[in-house]
Amino acid sequence: MWRPPILLTPTLPAADDPAVTAILAGLACASGAAGCVLSVQLLATGASASYGYGRPGGTRRMVLRLEKPDLYCANVECYGAGAGPAASPAALDAVRPVLEGALAALIERNTASRQVEILTQILGVTNEAHLLMDVNGEILYANPRGEEVLSLHTLQPQAHMQGNGAREPLLHLIVAQMAAMREGNEMLRRQVVITGDGGRWRLEIVALSGLGVAGFSLVVLTPLRLPTADEIRRRLAEHQISRREADVLASVLTGQKACEIAEQLGITEYTVKDHLKHAYAKLGIGSRGQLLARLAVGITPAG
Repeated sequence: MWRPPILLTPTLPAADDPAVTAILAGLACASGAAGCVLSVQLLATGASASYGYGRPGGTRRMVLRLEKPDLYCANVECYGAGAGPAASPAALDAVRPVLEGALAALIERNTASRQVEILTQILGVTNEAHLLMDVNGEILYANPRGEEVLSLHTLQPQAHMQGNGAREPLLHLIVAQMAAMREGNEMLRRQVVITGDGGRWRLEIVALSGLGVAGFSLVVLTPLRLPTADEIRRRLAEHQISRREADVLASVLTGQKACEIAEQLGITEYTVKDHLKHAYAKLGIGSRGQLLARLAVGITPAG
């Protein structure tokens, strides 16, 4: 099933967010102001909020306009500016890029925090194994099924990708796939992982948008039941897959090589490859991964 990237609209920090307070306190100190007020409006939703520090008020004030295209517009008002190093409008304007970047980072951080909170609520009620990971491969959240699968990292560490015999710990494989996605600017990647105990899992990694540059991914591991030759024939009847082609396809799904399939079916290796070529052509595919994506059936884990 296609799972679209999860996108939340930006959200503003709480009124008492300590990071916002720290920014305003620093600005008041630098300008010698008695108090500062920050007013922010999100461009996507029109939501707005105001933050204050110190004793704002009075007629003597300096105003600095902040904005980040497609994210927010804001005003900072410094009241009663004194003799600090940023007490003049020109000096205050010099720190504009720093303030704009800091405010954007706070909005993205707050949005990411809310996204993680919502995801943990959603993912806690599924039987699939879900992991929320950051760009460094750190696991931010694992639902109960995900924690169970993660035990394979210790108990059965030698996993490998379907069609690739290189064996590594399960988490190493996932992190490597995430890195490949970033290099290719991919939003979704599907693979099949074979764990050390022989289990087969459909691995789906979805890049989460709406989280700024932090780089979060949702990792989904679903156990697979491979279809038998009879099931393949029934499900692909409209493609005119023959009995022998279905036998070959079923064996390919288990990861067998052409020579092993030939010995099992009592035919030559050349005939195996010929059946496979014709079957792939009928299905319009060109790899085992595409075959598995077409035929694999997810099952609900026991318990």
